[in-house]
Amino acid sequence: MKFKLSLAKKAVSTALLSSAVAMSVSSGALADDSSVTPFVPGQTKIENGDMTSYAGECYIAQNNPGVWETPSPQATWFWAETDCPDDTDPEEPDPDPDPEEPGDVIPFIPGQTKVENGEMVSYKGECFIAKNSPGAWETPSANSWFWDASECPSNPPVDDPDGPSTGLPPQIDPPPVDDPSTGPQPQIDPLPPVVVDPGKPGTPITDPDDPDYPGRPNNPGEPDVPLEPGTPPTDPEVPRDLCDEFNVYPDWTNETHAGTGDIMVHDNIAHSAKYWTTSVPGSDDSWQHHLNCDGTDPGTAPLLSLPNPMDPVDLQVNGWPSDFVAAGPSSDAPDMATLEALNSEELSDDRKLTTAFVELIETAENAGSSSVIISSNVLDNITEDKGASLGTIAVIKALTEAVDFTGSRIDIDDINALSDDAQGWVQAHNLVMSTLAPKATFGWSLSIGNFAYGTHSGKRSVWEAASKATADLLGSFDLYEGKTKADFIAFSKSSDSAALSSGQWHNALEYVKQVTDYVEAPAMLSSVPTEQAAAYFMGNTAGESNIRKAAHSNIFAILFDTDTVDLTDKIKRYQSAKVPLYYVGENVHDGPLTVIESLNRELADAEEIMNNDAFLFETPTSGWIPSTVYKWADFLTGLNSMHNIGVAGDTFWLIDESADDQTNAKYAKVAIAAFLAQSMQETIRYNACDENNWAEVKYGAPTDYPMTASCGQLDQKYADYGFNPETGRDHPYSCPRDEKMEVSALTHAQWYGAPAPIFAAPDAVLDEQGLLVNGHVGRWTNNGHCNDVPTAVDTSKQVYERNECQVYEGQKAGSFIWDGSSQDSVQGCGWWGRGVIQTTGRQNFGTLNHFMGRSHVDPDTIGKTIDGITVGAPPESPLYAQLDFCSNPGLICSSEENREIKWIAGLFFWVNSVQAYDNESGQHPGWDYYEELKKYVDGGMKGSQFIDDVSGIVNRGCPDLTCDTGDVHNVKERRDNFMKVLRNLGLNPQ
Repeated sequence: MKFKLSLAKKAVSTALLSSAVAMSVSSGALADDSSVTPFVPGQTKIENGDMTSYAGECYIAQNNPGVWETPSPQATWFWAETDCPDDTDPEEPDPDPDPEEPGDVIPFIPGQTKVENGEMVSYKGECFIAKNSPGAWETPSANSWFWDASECPSNPPVDDPDGPSTGLPPQIDPPPVDDPSTGPQPQIDPLPPVVVDPGKPGTPITDPDDPDYPGRPNNPGEPDVPLEPGTPPTDPEVPRDLCDEFNVYPDWTNETHAGTGDIMVHDNIAHSAKYWTTSVPGSDDSWQHHLNCDGTDPGTAPLLSLPNPMDPVDLQVNGWPSDFVAAGPSSDAPDMATLEALNSEELSDDRKLTTAFVELIETAENAGSSSVIISSNVLDNITEDKGASLGTIAVIKALTEAVDFTGSRIDIDDINALSDDAQGWVQAHNLVMSTLAPKATFGWSLSIGNFAYGTHSGKRSVWEAASKATADLLGSFDLYEGKTKADFIAFSKSSDSAALSSGQWHNALEYVKQVTDYVEAPAMLSSVPTEQAAAYFMGNTAGESNIRKAAHSNIFAILFDTDTVDLTDKIKRYQSAKVPLYYVGENVHDGPLTVIESLNRELADAEEIMNNDAFLFETPTSGWIPSTVYKWADFLTGLNSMHNIGVAGDTFWLIDESADDQTNAKYAKVAIAAFLAQSMQETIRYNACDENNWAEVKYGAPTDYPMTASCGQLDQKYADYGFNPETGRDHPYSCPRDEKMEVSALTHAQWYGAPAPIFAAPDAVLDEQGLLVNGHVGRWTNNGHCNDVPTAVDTSKQVYERNECQVYEGQKAGSFIWDGSSQDSVQGCGWWGRGVIQTTGRQNFGTLNHFMGRSHVDPDTIGKTIDGITVGAPPESPLYAQLDFCSNPGLICSSEENREIKWIAGLFFWVNSVQAYDNESGQHPGWDYYEELKKYVDGGMKGSQFIDDVSGIVNRGCPDLTCDTGDVHNVKERRDNFMKVLRNLGLNPQ
């Protein structure tokens, strides 16, 4: 058993008891004086025994709270909760009643506007009435302590963040405004609202908020120009960048701290300070979410975030094989062509621009089905400024002339839709290639930069150093989106630069993976220096090759720059043991499960009852509801694959060819029920795919809920599964140890304050953030109530990086404590149990990966016997070749494209451990799964011997309720599950 479901227990602390006593005494003292003082952080001073209201609740002061001791249910030393008097409405504390007819509406400018109680302001198109003396940074919002939402007058003013509003309705031209640089100006007609932005040449500017918009108020040296009558005004409170006006951490709003209402940006999210604070914006309860700067939903990751994809990038590229390609200039490889496009310094020459477009058109028209690399230094040079330094580029004129000259068929409207700048130039290439070479594939070249030579603790370090800027450029230019998107990215490395070490190549490949994950496009390595890189990628032996690592980094091919005898030999050796990229074979997902049509229909028709009656999980309140993780349709998809294809000839048994259809239908249903009885007990009842953290001191853990639960619970070490201490060797199928693994679980227990999902991270990453104590991580505490329960979390961050009370969806309490109490680190600890019958440990993940995923096993060991194990060959085209469970064991739970994988992992275990059980010399010689199943069915499905034997194999390793490893856990539940499934499938067990 690897899961434990606990119910939250209420502990009464000394502080809570003190609060209860204080509340009782104070409540009595106030029986005749029920006045309530609204609490304003930083301002309100009250005496012990006074009653105050805050955030809709009432409290009694104790122990002399200061003006910053904000009342809350957790601040029990200074405040005791109490009922509000009947005549007090704490939700609407308003000592200054709203005026019946407010006067002028004041545009609110954060940090500038000061108003008195009762005055009306406008902000972001809405109106509010001040109360409780708001400061200049108390930004108006609904349900605020300082503001009441109000209906605006029929003609509210247009807010202007750069100056005062005219106070006039938007339909009326305002009077001319004196410009201090030129003196009084006469009213003039509006200028045409199209100008060239020097930062983005050729782009029309239609936003009046833009500093370069003609006639923009307060633009020095330029007259104000009114809107044309009848033209709807643009809301100037929404800038081009939603967070342009806010300080970015650590640029504090008040030099060393933030004050109440101050807004600061961190990781592209704006947070508002609830009170005086010096903590990282968003990291704790002193902040509240204001907005995501890119407009994405609150609580979710901003668009430009370190990608953490649920599935790997699809590496299928037209014209390329399903195996990784390693080739030199003279190797047999798919047709390739390189288009030498213009470099940055040539783009200002209109003549060269036209000529280059002519060459592009001719290349596209002759490309056929080949692959074309567009080579230029432009993207590398403009990564930081996105082309602003290149100025105006005559894209439309030059491409139009090239089309006229060649007579090619490109829609003139598509050409005119391009912009005369760097983005328009690259988009022009995409337009030409996608229009004139529909059968070809193409991609842009990028160089691996100097960042790779640096020292990087982990993924986020590489992201911040290089990947983020490149991803931002490719994303903002839309090179890999839309109908004209490119097909791949060609990363290159100059032979003129120094060679990369193994660790530096790791940095480079992490960069490639992050960029391609972000734009969801595959990559090739092109023009890679043979002398520098052949040994790293091809290895001196097959087992030393890093081609699988390249494939995990979304690379489908590596093209070396020169031929050598050594490279030729390495490529020849590779041909005998290629790395597969995706499955090529019969697609059985949509085909019939068995040859018995009536059985197939019965199983398909059981979806509703199985989802709603069998696949249930236990809630913290002891209720049972349908699982959100495990579904019948996904199970049938996985069963189809394992029954009809299987692994190396081994399939999930359902049918005896010598029996009739009626009998076979019973055999199949009993086999299914036996498997599901274990699945319902092991994982479905916990709604978990990942192993939960249930480690406690009473089970031998160094502390309750240590972070090292990911390394192993009950004194286990999952990374050591399969290790032979006598020979010092791993099991031949074991995944390699991975000290650089950064991975977080997706599922977790769901009781109040339940531990966060478990995780693994390198020591260097955690040490860089100051989280280790003597090299050790800490623990999870279920104390500490979360005032705001998150409905979404930032999954671009590992669980330990997420802000307090934003670690997982639905978190009601709890937090990480980094105190070293775990007595170990979590480096290399990513091998916890996953899937419907927990696949756990390097050996088990490795066995799954070798036979069903992208095999990692040294090709030179195939057919050899190592520590008594004869190493089998992997399938030529594995069923899930696109998934590398050794590089990312989390795929079992995360994959959305293959949701059946969480079932496949369990079905694979069943085929290899239950169906194939063989213990001639053990406690139960001669026990045979097939014979025992048929005996149970042929005997009228009576008794529990069969399901007990199966439970023993799954839970303890032998076909009995008591094995050398102990007694079977929850025997009754497994029996009940078996009976329930059989009845739901139409059988009548006794």
